[in-house]
Amino acid sequence: MGGNEFPTTQNTWIGQRVHEGGGGRAAVNQHVMRVYAWPLQVYFRGTRDRWLGEPEDIVHGFFADRLAKPGFFSDWQKSGLRLRRWLMNGFCFYLSELRHARRKTASVSLIPESVEDETPTPEEQMDRAFAVAIVRQAMEQAYEQCRSEGLGEHWQVFLKHHYQGMTYRALAGACGVSPARAAVMARTVARKFRRSLRELLARDGAGPDEIDRELESLLEITSHA
Repeated sequence: MGGNEFPTTQNTWIGQRVHEGGGGRAAVNQHVMRVYAWPLQVYFRGTRDRWLGEPEDIVHGFFADRLAKPGFFSDWQKSGLRLRRWLMNGFCFYLSELRHARRKTASVSLIPESVEDETPTPEEQMDRAFAVAIVRQAMEQAYEQCRSEGLGEHWQVFLKHHYQGMTYRALAGACGVSPARAAVMARTVARKFRRSLRELLARDGAGPDEIDRELESLLEITSHA
């Protein structure tokens, strides 16, 4: 490898940060825990391994074990998988290890013989939770951008139009701007929001030709959440 752990993705955010050393790796780990902890908890609740413990404790244990491994992210890059799939696969192995360890010590009565199949599947539940988590993170980033740039009023117009259903005409009366100006303000924030979503999807491993399709899919999923 010539010392390059990320030969095909060295320009990605994760690759760049990991190469920065301890501080960069800590930033990557924080990003992963912030975005993927809840989706993994949702996945865990839908599996037959619920008897192993509380979802939050199990997922935190997984992160503590796997994210500490030096080659964790370089192995992901080599796999070609989306980061959420890589994490889910690793989580399944982690649950298998926990099952093996717990069965040595647990009372047989504590281990369920079977659990009825559920719909949607744990994978589908995790995908939906991931969509909600990543949209939430993009919203937080867009808000912080607006706040730092003095666009608080733009943010309020964006929220009132897209999430409270107010028309631009109604917003004009409420905010003291013209309907055309309200539309421009909402679009300004919408561009920041979609830019944040695209960045987060790229971190998950989506290629340039896949991001737009995934972005629309995420927005459709979360509109029904």
